[in-house]
Amino acid sequence: MVAPVVLLTTGGMLSNGLLTIYNAIGSSMRQMTRERLEIRRGPGGQILDTASISEIDQERLREIGVQLPLLLRRHKLTRLSLLVIYVGIGVLGLSIIVIGIAVVLGSELTGRIALGLVLAGTVILLAGLGVAGTSLGKSGEAVSYAVERTHRFGLAQAS
Repeated sequence: MVAPVVLLTTGGMLSNGLLTIYNAIGSSMRQMTRERLEIRRGPGGQILDTASISEIDQERLREIGVQLPLLLRRHKLTRLSLLVIYVGIGVLGLSIIVIGIAVVLGSELTGRIALGLVLAGTVILLAGLGVAGTSLGKSGEAVSYAVERTHRFGLAQAS
């Protein structure tokens, strides 16, 4: 069996990578929201209606309208995977303490509890990885949409 300390370290490394992804998604969402506001802002700071916005800016607003919900869903999945992994790290940390108690007391029951905690922590980490995998699977949706949409836009203008 892999020592809980190794699993704890692995969980920490995974969470660091996921935090980087989580922050990048959040930054993209904030940038798109800012861009949406800039497109809608009139010269005097008023909010422009759709008829007052150029055609290309209207197209960009439609893209943002589709992409933001996709990014938000991925952001939520990434946050969920982080939270699950943090719970797994906590359970593994607790298992290390219980292992120490079991050794000091020489208690078989406490040793079994520690084993149960190690197994539970491992399962929880794997569940967090599963959620992270789901998030990764959805990662290309927003980008694919933008690329396909602008490609179709370019084809429509050429004909």
